[in-house]
Amino acid sequence: MRKAYSILTVLAALFFITACNNKLNILSPYKNVTVVYGLMDQSDTAHYIRVNKAFEGLGNAYTMAQQFDSSYYPANQLNVQLVCFNGYGTKVSTTTLTADSSILLPPGTFSYPKQILYKTKAKLSVLDIYGNNNTYQLVVTNLKTGQVLYGSTQLLPDVTFTQGLGGTSSSALPMSSSSSNPSLIKWNSSINGRIYQMAFRFFYHEQTGSFNGERYFDWIFSPQTSSTIAGGQSMEYSYSEQEFFQEVRTTVPIIAGAVRRADSIQVLFTTGSDDFNTYIQLSQPSLGLNQDIPSYSDVKNGIGIYTARHTQIATRQISANVFDTLVNGTEFSAYGFQ
Repeated sequence: MRKAYSILTVLAALFFITACNNKLNILSPYKNVTVVYGLMDQSDTAHYIRVNKAFEGLGNAYTMAQQFDSSYYPANQLNVQLVCFNGYGTKVSTTTLTADSSILLPPGTFSYPKQILYKTKAKLSVLDIYGNNNTYQLVVTNLKTGQVLYGSTQLLPDVTFTQGLGGTSSSALPMSSSSSNPSLIKWNSSINGRIYQMAFRFFYHEQTGSFNGERYFDWIFSPQTSSTIAGGQSMEYSYSEQEFFQEVRTTVPIIAGAVRRADSIQVLFTTGSDDFNTYIQLSQPSLGLNQDIPSYSDVKNGIGIYTARHTQIATRQISANVFDTLVNGTEFSAYGFQ
């Protein structure tokens, strides 16, 4: 009897627990969340900040994503500004960005082709007149709600190349014929720079029955990270002719009757900040059983990333040996290089 009573007591307890409230509200009351994405680079001729809003609601999320106003604020609802402070914390200038829809989005999950970005052509400077780092603060004010979002970053200076990129645009890019003794591009890390990546952009002219003009492809090297953001760390990339030729064979299509002429190689060297590196690392897909990806944000009163990156570009000619192999090498006879 005592046993039966205890079972009934447990069942009753479970009943009252489960019967108390079986209504689960997955969606919390609406809260405005602003999402920002901005990478500042003083070498850009125009600077763009993406400002969106997060959305949630009942129904199909993919259907909602296709609605323009699910992701974008009305252009006149936001005031987006860049405020420059010198190394002593004194405000130097305030620049108001304008809404811009000239860059179209390709088809995808979210509303396209129109998008709203915020643009300025203001010239940005790494250092102030005293030689100290400027700080650029992003201020996004929602004129309807009064909410203000803040972000802050310092720009990244040029890295100093110590080997491999000497000379001018008329110089040939050194490219070793031996993979066991490769060519090197060496540099010293920059202040506030954490992640570095190099790409070779190979330009060539192509003429076919339906096309006559310039083409290119990018040979992208794996990113490297420095152990310090204080600057001055010696770092390097290595490469060889054989690796370059493999990229050409893999990327340039064989087209019957095509006539091609090798032009030049651009070296694109990009530096990213510590925040940008953290954002990239935490955005990588998980390889473990736990597929939850930790979120990262460096803005206040919103989510997203507002930081700095900097790209340096050096144009170099094709070396005589590389040019000769493209034109006369048997492995390239079907590619039409002349």
